[in-house]
Amino acid sequence: MIESLLPLGDEQHPSKLSDLIMLTMAGGRERTESEYTALLGAAGFVVDRTVMAPVGGYSAIEATIKAG
Repeated sequence: MIESLLPLGDEQHPSKLSDLIMLTMAGGRERTESEYTALLGAAGFVVDRTVMAPVGGYSAIEATIKAG
């Protein structure tokens, strides 16, 4: 997935503006890396790795279906 991950803490980040827009316009929200890991885990996936883009505030989250 390509997502804008919310950082922990009070640092400025482009995803925080996106979070506000999603909350007010669509009823959605951005998530932290750990929230995506939990969400994907509940759906039967395991996160293999997360790669942050050097600019733009986006990350690629690579996940595969849990074995078994």
